[in-house]
Amino acid sequence: MTLFQGLSHIAVCLLFMALIAGQSFAQEKKNIRMVFVSLAWNSEIPFRAALARGFFKQQGLNIEAILIRGGPAAIAALVSGEVDFAAIGGAQAVFRSRARGLDLSIIGCTSGTTNYILLGNKQTRTVEDLRGKMIGVTGAGTYSEFAMKAFLRKYNINPDKDVTLRAIGGTVLRAAAIEKGIIAAAPFSPEDGVRLLKSGYSLISNLSESLGIPQNIIVTRNEVLEKYPEMSKRMLKAYIQGIQLAKYSKKEALKAGFDSGLTGDPEIISAAWDLFAPGLTSDLSIVASGLQQMLDEDIRAGLVDSKFTLERVVNDRILKLAQQELRAEGRLKP
Repeated sequence: MTLFQGLSHIAVCLLFMALIAGQSFAQEKKNIRMVFVSLAWNSEIPFRAALARGFFKQQGLNIEAILIRGGPAAIAALVSGEVDFAAIGGAQAVFRSRARGLDLSIIGCTSGTTNYILLGNKQTRTVEDLRGKMIGVTGAGTYSEFAMKAFLRKYNINPDKDVTLRAIGGTVLRAAAIEKGIIAAAPFSPEDGVRLLKSGYSLISNLSESLGIPQNIIVTRNEVLEKYPEMSKRMLKAYIQGIQLAKYSKKEALKAGFDSGLTGDPEIISAAWDLFAPGLTSDLSIVASGLQQMLDEDIRAGLVDSKFTLERVVNDRILKLAQQELRAEGRLKP
């Protein structure tokens, strides 16, 4: 066989494979419903960048974004089949749902770190200053509570003995509780953290620099992956392109966010981006070590059986295919 004949044979094979993939996709759904639990920039910007820059449309997909407050409500919508994918904060709800037999899997990690800024009052400026004091969290069993426990343990502070964790509620309530002296410190989103720092709160730590636990993940039903593999792969390819823009191109990312409907003071959002962007994953890769920490905490608390493993709840087979195709197309930064 001559060189020309060999190359021609390869070209025909690639064309055949493309035609097969196209026919397969033609039989799959192209309208996707995806649920989100927040409009915070640190969790939304990868999706919004992909939306504003037309990456989903380039993959032949139409995306309907649905906002539902709270991870449990988002999980309920996903389990019921009302939506196809969910972008949520924290993996605990997924662990507990999967342990009960629900057909859910984590298919990607938007962040590789925890996107909280830990702020304190004027007398609480360092991690050591937290000893013997009360720290506010969103609620019992929430990601903010887990994150604070993990953070404190990292600095040899026992969250059950050396401090008191108190469920306070949302951002406004936590900030007010610090002002009134009810609590000494609390975690906040990067946007809220920047805003509150301007009001005189003390910066104790940017957890994105110290806690390698993914706060934001993408979840779906295994049924969706099995029934619509091509659609799932294309969705992940578009999302990866969005996260690449969000992580590496600040000016374009902020413009895309505002273009797609996110709001906020541009100066505050710019400063918040500097805090959360380094913690974004570059390609949605699973942060196994961080997820394992979350699972270990659930096992320690008796919320999940000790025999439950991460392999039961992570399914990144299609994600790896999406990454492989983007690399071959020259559209994935290392």
